[in-house]
Amino acid sequence: MGEVDEKYMSLEAPANTPDPAATPLTLRFADDQRRIKQVRVFIDNNPSPLVATFELADTPVTEINMRVRIDRFSSVRAIAETADGRLEMRSTWVKASGGCSAPPSASADGVLGEIRVRTSPDAKSVQVGIRHPNASGFQIDPKTGDPIPAHYIAHIRVNAGGSALLDAETGISLSENPALRIVSDRALPLPITIDALDSETQAHYTASNGSR
Repeated sequence: MGEVDEKYMSLEAPANTPDPAATPLTLRFADDQRRIKQVRVFIDNNPSPLVATFELADTPVTEINMRVRIDRFSSVRAIAETADGRLEMRSTWVKASGGCSAPPSASADGVLGEIRVRTSPDAKSVQVGIRHPNASGFQIDPKTGDPIPAHYIAHIRVNAGGSALLDAETGISLSENPALRIVSDRALPLPITIDALDSETQAHYTASNGSR
């Protein structure tokens, strides 16, 4: 793994995270003829190490931003597979404690499954936020003292102009109120549509932004 230089793919996370339950993580990809078709993100020491599996379509994606839970000191890794089957891995070390057992915050209130979609003025990036507890199964309700069962967004699909931009299989290691920022090197065709799947109810939460 890792035959191409760091400019081909990079992984960034703070060495000392200010919030282990919502640690920012950034993936960047070069504009390269060896197209990346899939990226898996792992946090080695989390109860569920696989954070997400991203399937990328033909429209180039140059950056993905997200917030993740980190349970204890751990390597964070990204493994990308190119269209010709080669693998690239990047890793970084993050000092954190208690991200997967952190109690829900006040921001958990609101309409379950509400999705906000916002594109940048140049239409080259889209920010997606989903109102959801994304409960890890390792948290305790601070009011009752009872365990909170796992309840999370299991899948996120983002379409641009009627075609797939990104498919993500996700789990408990994404933060509460999951958020993704997806960047391309070109203007994304509108409308941007989002479909998110609830792990417990199997409900599909949907939203769209703009038309052209």
